[in-house]
Amino acid sequence: MTASGAAREPVGPALDVYDIAFLAGGPARVVDTAVVALIRSGRLRLRSPGHLATAELSRRHPVEGAVLDAVGPMGHRSVDTIRWRVIEDDRLLDVGRRLRQAGLLGRLGALVRLVHGEHPALAPTHTGRLALRAFAVQPHSEDPEAVRVALGGPESMADQRLRREIFEPPTTALTPPRHGHRSRDIDHSDPQLAAYRTGGSAATAGPFADGGRL
Repeated sequence: MTASGAAREPVGPALDVYDIAFLAGGPARVVDTAVVALIRSGRLRLRSPGHLATAELSRRHPVEGAVLDAVGPMGHRSVDTIRWRVIEDDRLLDVGRRLRQAGLLGRLGALVRLVHGEHPALAPTHTGRLALRAFAVQPHSEDPEAVRVALGGPESMADQRLRREIFEPPTTALTPPRHGHRSRDIDHSDPQLAAYRTGGSAATAGPFADGGRL
C-alpha cells in the first residue's frame, strides 16, 4: 500500500499512513502527513516558502481530497490555513471514527493546539499503541517522509530543507512579537489566515479567500 493508498478497515496490516498519523498525533498530524505526501508525489507544489499551490488535482484517498480542496485550484495556502479549513472535514474525522470503532482510539488525550484554539484529541488505546509500534518497525512501501511525519511529526523529516520550506514560512508581521508573546499584527503571507487572525471576514482577505469558516 502506498502513502496514498486507501485502507477501509483500520485493523492490523490494513492501517494506512493516515490512520497512523491520526493515532500518533491527531487530525493536525494527518493534515501535515497529507501535505508532505502530496508534495512528494507532485500534486502540491511550493510556490514559495510556506505557500502551497495545487499542481494536480488527482486524489487517491479521502484525506488527500480534503487537503486538495482546502488548497483549491487557484491561489496559495499555508499549512496553518489548510489545517484550519480541514480540521472539521468529515473526510478527516472519518479516520478517527473508524479508529475508535476498531478500539484503537479511546481515552481523552492532551489538547491539540491549532490556529484557532485548542481541540481535545483522543489518545490511542493499548491496542492502538501496539499498532503504532508495529508500524514503526515494519518495512513500508509508503513514501518514507510521509511515514516519518505520521509517526513523529514534521520535525522527524530527513529532508530538513523541505520541512522548513513547508512548515516555517517567513513572517511578514508588521512588528516583531515581544518575547513570549505572539504578534497580533497581520501576516500578509497568507491573506485568508490574516483576515481570520485579525477578526476580518473572508471577503477582506483578497482574491485568495474562496471559502467560509469551518
